[in-house]
Amino acid sequence: MIVCKFGGSSLSDAAQIRKACAILLENSERKIMVVSAPGKRRGIQGDTKFTDVLIFAAEEIFAGRGGAEELRVISTRLRETARDLCLPSSLAAALISEINLLAGELASKRARTRDALLAMGEISAARMVAAFLQKEGCNARFVDPREAGLLLARADGTTCILPETYDRLASLAHTDGIVVFPGFFGVSREGEIITFSRGGSDITGAVLAAAVNADLYENWTDRDSVFAADPELVRDAVPLAEMSFREMRVLSSHGFSIFHPDALEPVIQRGIPVHIRNTNNPSSEGTRLVAERTDIHREITGIAAADHYSSVRIQGLPTGGEQDDRSLVFSILADLGIRARVAHSGNDALCFIIRDPAFTQVIESDLRQQLRDIFGMAGILVNRELTALLLAGEGLSDTGAVLARAMAALEKEQIIVDMSVPRFSEISMLFLIHSGDKKKAVRALYREFFE
Repeated sequence: MIVCKFGGSSLSDAAQIRKACAILLENSERKIMVVSAPGKRRGIQGDTKFTDVLIFAAEEIFAGRGGAEELRVISTRLRETARDLCLPSSLAAALISEINLLAGELASKRARTRDALLAMGEISAARMVAAFLQKEGCNARFVDPREAGLLLARADGTTCILPETYDRLASLAHTDGIVVFPGFFGVSREGEIITFSRGGSDITGAVLAAAVNADLYENWTDRDSVFAADPELVRDAVPLAEMSFREMRVLSSHGFSIFHPDALEPVIQRGIPVHIRNTNNPSSEGTRLVAERTDIHREITGIAAADHYSSVRIQGLPTGGEQDDRSLVFSILADLGIRARVAHSGNDALCFIIRDPAFTQVIESDLRQQLRDIFGMAGILVNRELTALLLAGEGLSDTGAVLARAMAALEKEQIIVDMSVPRFSEISMLFLIHSGDKKKAVRALYREFFE
């Protein structure tokens, strides 16, 4: 069985929906289709993603301005899609009525209704797709996550998948015909809709693939493949035919945006391969994500770049004594709500990196004051507005040689490295540079390792 997820660009209008459904029907093993909310439509200047319009509507409603224009845009788009797919106008009317009802509840300040309203993007797309497949003579049905049992909970500001979800969804493995399943949301044990973060339909697809023990999870997007570097930074970057789960996970956390990093967890745990493909070019090879790479011919698989980093150097840290002074520093950071990563720890110095917008000037002043109070020291140097460059690959075995090559490539372009972490993970190394040098640095590293 194949679980296939189609992104918003693949479902942006009637033509794209027809294209996605044709891909679905090309392979009889594709039994479960997870859909995102419609994305931006091609050829329409200033068009907006369906979910963004819903967000704008919610903001207008909360502000007491009604959101009439946003609701009109949504209604028009639903009617046009239904018309262009030759579906009954009653389907669009029912969806519009449900959206307006939720908007009315939101106007009465029922904040929890916001998630229910935002989920209507995926619900609308799934109902349209299911109706179109049925019209084409397919045995297809819409399955609501609330009824199927995709159970979620919120904890510490994050959305968690409850363990019983997988058992509840496992029955879909034995379903007749095609299941069309909206992504992005689930339901609490109390019956309230809970959404994932943006891009969460990737997570829904992976959860379903894991629950039914799929042979393959296909993720259909608007790119031919994953590339060795951001195509916006490196023109004609090398397409990657294969990546390991580890490579994608570490690169996703630092700027590889084609795949939601959290979505990998359910399929990683069950060893289900992932195939990233292009809806607009289905003949393209795409990129396969696998548990173990079979063909490794480069030390580096990909280069990622992420902004909003800071580096912190603490000089003259006391040594000796019963208390672990370094642990105490990180305890102070944790109390301030800041997560940090050690870059270097010497006899009397501690260097670490922070990627956290919460590390404000006020927090920095508080950190300095606490360190002075505890250690009686003021040797703290903070550099902000840094970019983290991440080199990752399963072939990264000779760290010293790769580090020397990377540093030489950056030095040749007169790029100053603020801080480096040669072993950021088992398969990656990291460099902090000034954000203004990001494009030049990525290109320099790409030339060194890929050209």
